[in-house]
Amino acid sequence: MENKLLALVDAFLTLISGLFPGAIGAAVGMAWRKGLTWRERFVQLAVGIVVSWFVTRAIGALWPLWFRHEPDPFVMQAIAFTIGMIAFEATPRFIAGASDVIGGLPALIRDRLIGKGK
Repeated sequence: MENKLLALVDAFLTLISGLFPGAIGAAVGMAWRKGLTWRERFVQLAVGIVVSWFVTRAIGALWPLWFRHEPDPFVMQAIAFTIGMIAFEATPRFIAGASDVIGGLPALIRDRLIGKGK
């Protein structure tokens, strides 16, 4: 029983240590913005944590392909912090840009298959 409890505590601490840099980055990003409601603060914190978690994992997976060695854990924490700090501001712009591109795909495909003036 004690081993299971220790394993559970270790897994929980690992999860928290992975989320912490993004959360701190999001909190720093909130410090620069004035007049946020509690709802906006919670959303900024959640977006910073979630985006930094997934983007940091993706960068960590791609890092060896780019640099031919494993990334240093402190570098990955710095990346997570930075992403957490800018994620709330960058996410709406990314969504708007991606939706514009996706919205234009049917016309682009049609033009490629049929041709533009036909």
